Amino acid sequence: MRLGSEPRVYAEGILSICKLYAESPLACVSGVTGADLKNRIESVMKNRAVVRLDFPRKAVLAAAGIAALLLPIAVGIVNAPFVRAQSSAQQKRLTFDVASVKSVAVPGGVSLMEDGRIGVRKGGGTQIPPNTGGPGTDDPGRIHWPLISLKQLLRRAWDSFYEIDGPGWLDSRAVTVDATMPPDTNKAQFQEMLRNLITERFGLHYHAGKKEITGYALVIAGNRPKMKASADQAEAEYARPPRPTGRDKDGFPILPPVSGKMMVNFGMGDRSRIIAQQVTMKALAENLGSQMKGIVKDATGLTAKYDFTLTYASLEPLPAPAHMPEELEPVPDLFAALQSQLGLKLERKPVPVEVFVVDQMNKTPTRN
Repeated sequence: MRLGSEPRVYAEGILSICKLYAESPLACVSGVTGADLKNRIESVMKNRAVVRLDFPRKAVLAAAGIAALLLPIAVGIVNAPFVRAQSSAQQKRLTFDVASVKSVAVPGGVSLMEDGRIGVRKGGGTQIPPNTGGPGTDDPGRIHWPLISLKQLLRRAWDSFYEIDGPGWLDSRAVTVDATMPPDTNKAQFQEMLRNLITERFGLHYHAGKKEITGYALVIAGNRPKMKASADQAEAEYARPPRPTGRDKDGFPILPPVSGKMMVNFGMGDRSRIIAQQVTMKALAENLGSQMKGIVKDATGLTAKYDFTLTYASLEPLPAPAHMPEELEPVPDLFAALQSQLGLKLERKPVPVEVFVVDQMNKTPTRN
């Protein structure tokens, strides 16, 4: 009708067609047997005005169509980085090239020490090969741990925690671990591989807890430290300690310069020495805490790396070696040595620590 047809003529045409098909049994003929014919004819004869689509209405309709088309694409673009990040994270999950974890019985006369050492009863005739290999050793592409307790296995994977809190059998149950990795694997990558291995083979679930213990804070004594800042402040891996070139007047090894960072502890009878290069105060605090069997937190506020030598009276004196000079000047204790040689001091104070809490862990690993 918009093209100029009269409503009466249009309605008569519809009625004529209906007469032809009124008897038709075809269900597919629309508007004859299925629609309300009377209402349709009345609507045609009233000739109601039809709203035409002017330019603004056409623009709105076009915009709605474009939005319907582009909205899913936009959502896909926004979510794509997250999806790629998830996929990338899954692809970058670090694992050993080959790994074997097997339960092993602790031989008679052998005890697993709290600090990870293996005690063997003298005269028992039992020999246990040492745990060897890994980053920073002579065999960086392989680890061979013939006897290690489950607690020590957890310690090697999560060594930033103050202690491991879990079932008592973590100390008595042991495993043998053999694994290979690329020779250039660093310590952080190695630990991630070990964590993934433990989680997978033992069904490990854990959480980090907190508690407060009495420890020490490493602080600056006076106005500023007495240490020399390293010439190279760049990030570096720990270098393998070089072969000594001789011994000094106190019997300690003399180490040649090395590329990278280094911190080596020496014990010579009743005296000890730390030789450090490109080392942070956080690393020094951790080293001191290990020797004192406690917690030492860095509170110096120093962010640079330093080179230094610290000589002090041994906390656990050992028998003097044969090559040690007989007459030596006494050395200060650790507290006095830190202050006089490095310009630092230890202050006793409550220290918050993180605890590794085992929620669930199987006693035996799944099959390799």
